Amino acid sequence: MQDTKLGTIRIAPSVLALIVSLTVKTVGGVAGMSAVSRPPTLVRNRGNVGSAPGVTLQVRNGEVVTDVYIVAEPEVNLKKLGGTIQRRVREALDLMVGMRAEQVNVLIEDVAE
Repeated sequence: MQDTKLGTIRIAPSVLALIVSLTVKTVGGVAGMSAVSRPPTLVRNRGNVGSAPGVTLQVRNGEVVTDVYIVAEPEVNLKKLGGTIQRRVREALDLMVGMRAEQVNVLIEDVAE
């Protein structure tokens, strides 16, 4: 959220979650987004929660905490893929909306055949 002389700018958590989902889909090695397979840790604090395909997200104190559920391409280094996703999501949120990602939790739910 940012205050200006003209008023306030607010970005819905669901929009942030969509930014995360679209960003992850462009990462090489991601076959697709997975359904959220377990109750997200974010549900405990219901405020400022958003979701998009394969993403749950919460805004806490102006920072983003997100869980990303993916299906990986076969024969990809899963550790490197997870790190790339974390970096790209942090960069996208910073560049597009000027928000810091406190946590980007990557859950690799399956590997495509």
